[in-house]
Amino acid sequence: MDNTFVQELDKKPLSTADMPGLMALQYGHFTAMQVRSRKVKGLRLHLERLSRSSDQLFGCHLPDQHILDCLHHITHDRENCSLRVNIFTTAFGQTIIRENDLQVLITKTPAVQPSTQPLKVKSARFKRLLPEIKHGGIVTGILAYRRQAMAAGFDDVLYVDEQQHISEGSIWNVGFYDGQSIVLPATPALPGIMVQLLSDSLWGNGVAVVHRNISLAQLYEYKNAFYTNSVNHRGMITQIDQQIFDRSQGTLADILEQAYEAVPWDNL
Repeated sequence: MDNTFVQELDKKPLSTADMPGLMALQYGHFTAMQVRSRKVKGLRLHLERLSRSSDQLFGCHLPDQHILDCLHHITHDRENCSLRVNIFTTAFGQTIIRENDLQVLITKTPAVQPSTQPLKVKSARFKRLLPEIKHGGIVTGILAYRRQAMAAGFDDVLYVDEQQHISEGSIWNVGFYDGQSIVLPATPALPGIMVQLLSDSLWGNGVAVVHRNISLAQLYEYKNAFYTNSVNHRGMITQIDQQIFDRSQGTLADILEQAYEAVPWDNL
């Protein structure tokens, strides 16, 4: 088993002298990806996420090529691994933050395989700050509400807003299948890279993807539920609160698998 754990700050091995600066990681954002043979799916979307989030948080962003150079430096040919790319700054107290104030911390850990274990999830009312950004502060909500769900006998938490409209899970996007179309929540949530890739691919395979408000009271209208994140492209959800979904998930699993396999791998 590969227990490799490597961190590089702007292409240099992390040292003890860098530790005080890492206190600023919370003032930043990140993206996570699975790498296979130095390839990743949705590289363009990852770069766009980092650029867009930096512009919103800092008013500037790093060139794509700089981030690509950092990714290339930490990976090796034929390597399978997981990467987490953090963009942050220690200059958060300045009136104006410039490109040179931004830093890139990349954490490399062993590759993770998709889970085959379906989830039972419990809803909780929660609205993340800046849901469109994958920022460091998301851990607060994840820990608090996931622990409550697990204490009640569930596997994870599903967030809903004041109208009990479903938004997203703790670290995943949620989707539903009505027997014909894939339905995604319209309530503000983090636009995950995986769900974006699947949506485009599903349309290409002739499967409609619809965005609409989905309330807890409407769950009976759907045959199946699923979740996606950087690791899982067809994670199944068998229960939300008291609503139990059809356990014959083969059709949906096949639809999602075909969509995922149709997404090309990009070279780092």
